[in-house]
Parts: sequence; structure tokens; C-alpha cells
Amino acid sequence: MSTIESSQWNEASLLQNRLYINQFIRFIFDAPSNRQQLITFINHPQWKPLCEISEGFRHIDDSIQELRVDNGEKIKRLQEEYNRLFVGPNALPAPLWESVYLGSEHLLFEEVTLEVRKCYRQYGLTFIRESKEPDDHIVIELEFLSYLIQKTIDCEDVETKKRLLDDQYSFLNNHLLKWCPTFCELLSKATQFELYQGAALLLEEYLNLEKELIPALKEAL
Repeated sequence: MSTIESSQWNEASLLQNRLYINQFIRFIFDAPSNRQQLITFINHPQWKPLCEISEGFRHIDDSIQELRVDNGEKIKRLQEEYNRLFVGPNALPAPLWESVYLGSEHLLFEEVTLEVRKCYRQYGLTFIRESKEPDDHIVIELEFLSYLIQKTIDCEDVETKKRLLDDQYSFLNNHLLKWCPTFCELLSKATQFELYQGAALLLEEYLNLEKELIPALKEAL
């Protein structure tokens, strides 16, 4: 399987691409696909270079290109597939919450959710729907990682940067990397839609990239 090669990026583009990939994955898993927003993404200057080095992006690009001439039927089917995979009402083939994978009872709002919440609160962050929805949704976890990346970019103090990178690496290993590989495998098997197959592959690529990059960035400081 092809992976995103970090060696092809300079430092500035590397940092921005980390955020861009994170943002795009969150968009895919946050809600049913919006045709115009998908097309806006592929028109972004960062899109084509990423397609050249990422198999996941190439699959997603192929899917989105078909929507350019869609009469509304394809996007409708994509939206229905999102609901089947992630919303219900039937049993979900690829749930989007960490606690379903790692909790003792494999249910929502288990101890794993509280562990994730502690990570957010260390930075003064709370999920705006905390009392109604679990904090360990893939989109929220990725948003927290993105928040730490942006703080690292904005920070000028070396020791603070190192601490931020340590926290990114800890969150990645203690949470995202513990359950997302299983999620990606389930999603790939559960859908025939190239957009979501590509999203599963891209998420796997991205997390493996972060696992490699974060220690390298800290060492370079």
C-alpha cells in the first residue's frame, strides 16, 4: 500500500499539510457529503500535490471527479451511504466512537470517553455537546490533534513546542492509533463507495505519517 511520503515536503508545507489532511478527514466523517464543498476541496492548491503522493487521496479524487457531472443521484447515494455506515437506524458497520472499540462493554460513554475528555480539559477545552454526545468521536479527536498542531505552529518557545509535540504523540498512541486501524478495516469492508474506501485508507496513511513525523519534528528542534 502506498503511503504519504513526508520526505517530499519542506518544513513549511509539511506543517500546513498536516492541518489540511486533518481538516479534510474531519469533513468526510462529520456529516453526509456536500457536492459543492467536496469540489471546493479538490480545487485547493494543496489537493493535486497530495494526490501525487497519497493513494487515499487518489481514490477520493476519482470519486469526487464523478460528481462534477452528477445530476444529483450520485451525491444522494453518497449521503445515504453515510447514514447507513455512521448514523443508523440499523446496526452501524463502522462506528465513529473510540469507546465502542476499546470500552469494556463496547458502548458509548464508557471510561474511554472520560480519558479522552481529560486530555481536552488539560488545554481548557470542552466539547460543546458534551452532555449529549460522546467526546471520543473521530471528528472531535482529530480536531483536538489539529488544535495541538496549530498551537505548535504558533509557538516560538522551544520547550513549549516539545511539550506540545509530546502531547500530540501521547494522544495519538493512547487513543487514535489504538482504535482507528480497526475502524479503517471495518469501513473498507463495509462499503463499496470509493469515497469512503479512500477515506479509510487516507486516515490510516495520515495516522502513520503523524506517528513518524512527530518524533522527527521534536528531534529537529
